[in-house]
Amino acid sequence: MRVFYPIFFAVLSMVVIGLIEILLIRVLNKEWWQYKPIKLGAILLPVVGIISVIFWFWGMANETEWLAQTGALLTTGALILLLGLIVSLPLSGILNLSNRWIEKRKRQENGENLISETKSEKIDEHRRLFLKGTAAALPLVSLSLGTGGIASSFTETDVYIRKMAYENLPSQLNGFRILLITDSHLGIYKQVAHIEEVLTSARQYNPDLILMTGDIADRMELLPETLNLVSEFGAPYGVFGIPGNHEYYRGIEQFKKIHKDSPVPLLIDAGKTININGQSLYIAGADDPRSMHGDYVKTLNTSINKSLENSASDSFKILMSHRPEALDRAAELGVDLILSGHTHGGQMGFGGRSFFENFMPDRYLWGEYSINKTRMYVSSGIGHWFPFRLACPTEAPIIELVSK
Repeated sequence: MRVFYPIFFAVLSMVVIGLIEILLIRVLNKEWWQYKPIKLGAILLPVVGIISVIFWFWGMANETEWLAQTGALLTTGALILLLGLIVSLPLSGILNLSNRWIEKRKRQENGENLISETKSEKIDEHRRLFLKGTAAALPLVSLSLGTGGIASSFTETDVYIRKMAYENLPSQLNGFRILLITDSHLGIYKQVAHIEEVLTSARQYNPDLILMTGDIADRMELLPETLNLVSEFGAPYGVFGIPGNHEYYRGIEQFKKIHKDSPVPLLIDAGKTININGQSLYIAGADDPRSMHGDYVKTLNTSINKSLENSASDSFKILMSHRPEALDRAAELGVDLILSGHTHGGQMGFGGRSFFENFMPDRYLWGEYSINKTRMYVSSGIGHWFPFRLACPTEAPIIELVSK
């Protein structure tokens, strides 16, 4: 019986959200309800969502991959559009109510008789037209943004050079390039082929090292092929990985075994020293605290401490941490570079930063951050929680170390 709980909850959620959307049109924007296309669309959108949920779970239960993927995509698409409407329809309703109030007041003033149009009446008419136009535009804008965000989630992953400058950078490391692969979440929305596309795009930049910072595969059976593929790329100084929170959700012991049987070393509470033409480069790997409950930062900090225990004082230190909260502790320990992910950049951006950074200025969400000499890059990742990207593209940046 428990197997039906997720599908029951998902269908119920879609029904509730759909009813809210319909009520917002009928109550706050009731003149729109008279138009059959709007009425039909308002009803069909949640119906499509409910049917998609059933397809999704049916495909998962019967291991029919194409059906599960189609159902998942349609479900999230319908959900995104519904949520966009739920945000915009109340605003449209307020404008429509204001317009109705203005029209009612005007009829009362004129006794509903035709009179010559004065300058003030023209102003009122312009105001009513503006309110009506804006009210109609808001849902259209939300639908277009939702559709655009869904479409952009299917665009090619951005592979590019991201220069990070350091004072007193050892000359041997000037121009050293690191391909960061994180948060691909292989399974429903991303496949191994997407990793292959990233590697093909990265080939022209000749990265020296590849680091994988967690949440690589939500379907664990896709991980062995992925690790072999990344290893076969032939980065001169190899490939290293760490777990993210999803590796724990999917089975950390299986994840560790797959890495052990693969050519990609796994660094957990540990590090590895690499000699770069006589310069020591230390790569540390922090474990994931697994849970957002309790003092998870303390757990993360303990792991960071362990991972750096064997680093030499003259090494250039790179810390792999799935969670960007590592910056605070790593800066205290003199780490030079942190590479992270986990946040997906909130999947919405503005001006090259996460849109949500405006509301959470103390969080590290997407892009470069620094404390003292410690620099960090938080990638928006290759995959998503759901297929929606608005001004926050998927990415696999190649970090290039350069001297100031």
